[in-house]
Amino acid sequence: MVDIWPFCGTRPYNQDAKTLIAPSTDHLSIENIEIFRKNNYWNYLKILNPVGQLKEKDSLLEAKNHFKEMKKNNVIKKDEVLHFYIYQIQLGNHNQLGFLSLASIKDFEKKIIKPHEKIYESRKIERADQMMNLGTQIGPIYVSYPSENNIRDLLLSNINKPPSYDFESFDNSVHRLWCINDLNFIKELKSFLNNVKSFYIADGHHRMGAMEYISKKNPTNEKFMIAAFPSNESKIFDYNRVIKDLNGLSKDEFINILSNDFKILKKESAFKPSRKNEFGMYHEDQWYALEFLSSNISDSFIDSLDINILNNFCLTKILNIKDVNNDERIRFIAGCHGLDALEKKVNENPNSVAFSIFPSEITDVIRVADENLTMPPKSTWFDPKPLDGLVVYEFE
Repeated sequence: MVDIWPFCGTRPYNQDAKTLIAPSTDHLSIENIEIFRKNNYWNYLKILNPVGQLKEKDSLLEAKNHFKEMKKNNVIKKDEVLHFYIYQIQLGNHNQLGFLSLASIKDFEKKIIKPHEKIYESRKIERADQMMNLGTQIGPIYVSYPSENNIRDLLLSNINKPPSYDFESFDNSVHRLWCINDLNFIKELKSFLNNVKSFYIADGHHRMGAMEYISKKNPTNEKFMIAAFPSNESKIFDYNRVIKDLNGLSKDEFINILSNDFKILKKESAFKPSRKNEFGMYHEDQWYALEFLSSNISDSFIDSLDINILNNFCLTKILNIKDVNNDERIRFIAGCHGLDALEKKVNENPNSVAFSIFPSEITDVIRVADENLTMPPKSTWFDPKPLDGLVVYEFE
């Protein structure tokens, strides 16, 4: 059983939410983010990373001062009574309906709230420094839960009135938020969560690690903010790879070695995998379809994941990528950017090679988490995502 609590969120008050939220570098270039910052004086980008050097004291001070200034000028305002926040996100034909609430650090430690990625110490501490500087969690931890009809019906029955916020974000996703302080709604939502055994972290593993770290420093900070959506509405895109070079191999040598584990076919146009054990590859203006020869795989569930097949039988075995998370020869490109982004990156450096990957499935994510395993870095790209800065949680 998962416990949740309503809270007094801090949210846009005398300023359009669209101008306050923080764009992600995964969607926008650094240049476009700078333009966004300059065009919007009041913006959470100045708080999350004001000058790109978070650990410098001046940067932390600048972030804290900007947050204080936003509150002083009523750009943002903290709710005076406890709320749950119903949150709907729409991107094209995709809709997901969930809620914002608080959850317990203890439930994470007891593995009721389950991760599927490894948390790296340096990134966790950087996030924690950022949060402790403000006493605030700017962005929610995105979690998925097994679909529960009672919860969906309750949420649907409370969105027939106009939302408090309704706007299109920088990535063309539409975000709507209803602020609910009705005591019956609060009681019912908490009651229906009794049927949910676990939450699964979709995005925000290092925020989660940071909040656990903060809680250990100050046990009174025992809760954190989540954005919870049903798993059947959590959309996962592919997370593709570009490798800088062929590890000293010629094209023919590389393809010849690769053919030991993959059936390789040339394609006349960009190739996007349509099923598991299938990959696209782009090198020297040519697309290929790769089909993994499954007789070479072990019986291990984690080894059978497409992302590990590519890692084990190509990136590590042939291209000498030993540490996917830290090797400077590898770049990750979210599938929302399309295959054109892969072609562009490779065309800029003809010796490089790109791989398109079939998206991970939410059932795989849940199984990995349930079995207390971890997926490799950059295995899942959940999109659309809840926004940073729409509702923030001041824990001190």
